Amino acid sequence: MGFPNHGALVNARLLSEGASVRYLPGRVLHHGTDELVGLLERTGRAMQRRFALRLTVGDLSARGGGLVGRHRSHQSGRDADLAFFMRTAATRGPGRPVEPDDYKVFDRNGRSLDGQHVFDLARNWALVQTLLTDRLVRVERLFVSTPLRALLLNHARSVNASPAIINLAANTLVQPARVSPHDNHFHVRIVCPQGDRRCLTGVWQPAPRRRVMPRRRPSRAPTGFGGPRRSNAR
Repeated sequence: MGFPNHGALVNARLLSEGASVRYLPGRVLHHGTDELVGLLERTGRAMQRRFALRLTVGDLSARGGGLVGRHRSHQSGRDADLAFFMRTAATRGPGRPVEPDDYKVFDRNGRSLDGQHVFDLARNWALVQTLLTDRLVRVERLFVSTPLRALLLNHARSVNASPAIINLAANTLVQPARVSPHDNHFHVRIVCPQGDRRCLTGVWQPAPRRRVMPRRRPSRAPTGFGGPRRSNAR
């Protein structure tokens, strides 16, 4: 209900860990809409089948939505943070894939600031492509830093990805304004579910409590010479 940065979540669904999805250690916000959780489950299964790697998921929303720590958004169950796929840095060969225990910051060349890991272009592009081509849910925004966006799009062109999916990715991948550049994780936001009017019409507010007005006691008409006065009120 409402907006990602000013909303609530009702009838939340829990994203569970399993063979294809894992939580990033230390993250405890794992509730979202049916649509978001379903998207992450399907994406995790696709990545598991293709690469034998689990999808590492950070924060979604609190069970009831609303304001949460470390985020301006993540309030209405439509946002999720995903750790990048990464490999160990190696002087020879591609390095081995690793499941991260924390977010890693990557520079414009796709190397982590500590020099221990590299941004796994093939797997991260496969993740982007899987999210954007889901048949049931449409992704509204996929936040990531501008340099990493450029690396992903260049890789897509080098592997002859279809012009349609490259164009879709170019219009969906974006570095957010006035917040961190998202150089250490993807931030996925899905569109409002079709038919969910409370999502589309803005911030959800509980119905105001009905006020019960006390009955007014009839006042005695003032009396004087000539009998009681007549009132003109109607």
